[in-house]
Amino acid sequence: MGQKAVFFDVDGTLIDCANGMERVLDSTEQAITKIKKNGHLAVLATGRPKSFLDKEITRLKFDAYITSNGAYIEMNGKALYNRKIDISTLDKVISMCNSEGIDYIFEGQDLSYVSDFNSNNIKNLLQVFSINPNNLTDINDSNEISANKMVLIFNNDRQKKLSISLLEDKFNFMNHPGLSSYDVYFKDCTKADGIKKFADNLNISIDNTIAFGDGINDIEMLQTVKYGIAMGNANEKLKKVAYFVTNDVFSHGIYNGLERLQII
Repeated sequence: MGQKAVFFDVDGTLIDCANGMERVLDSTEQAITKIKKNGHLAVLATGRPKSFLDKEITRLKFDAYITSNGAYIEMNGKALYNRKIDISTLDKVISMCNSEGIDYIFEGQDLSYVSDFNSNNIKNLLQVFSINPNNLTDINDSNEISANKMVLIFNNDRQKKLSISLLEDKFNFMNHPGLSSYDVYFKDCTKADGIKKFADNLNISIDNTIAFGDGINDIEMLQTVKYGIAMGNANEKLKKVAYFVTNDVFSHGIYNGLERLQII
């Protein structure tokens, strides 16, 4: 059968902080334990950087991490891939945000860098996504920033259009549902790219890969793996490309999906 790698998104898949679910279901924790017991790999594949992962996620002891939408890959504490935002781009974004009053977070693996700790926009975002402020700093010198992705928080459509005009050649924009904030990530660096790099590094065939997700930024991931599973609460566009749709994040979707695939 061969060793399999199972990839998990975080928000809307393992937990759903935006809808009040900050704790992983017992059934999900049991499923991840069984995956590893059966000789397979449990891998996180998330838009979040490691600095945004709280103990509720890291306590599950994943075998590896693909974070920042594939811009960073780590296994056994060693970085296998690390695509950073260049200093020139950081300078342009900082200058624009300072001029326009746009709040930002530059997301790094050890630290993330915020525009203003006192901003209500920043405070609200940290609360919605249950982000630990201990891993944040307000350093704004581009020479000291190590970031793989960013979040921009707009006050109006003009700011959004200005930002897209500045960054659209190299970056995608993905709205956080119900919020005025956007994930901004490399166009040519997705979770799917991270999975391919990870699988190649460990000589795992794509035929032995499975992924669970719920959002637009999971589309490439589900199309790349052999079995791409959409959560019941997933975006409708994602459901259309999924191998099948499992139950939602509140209803044991992970456990039931793995059981259906006979992985556990």
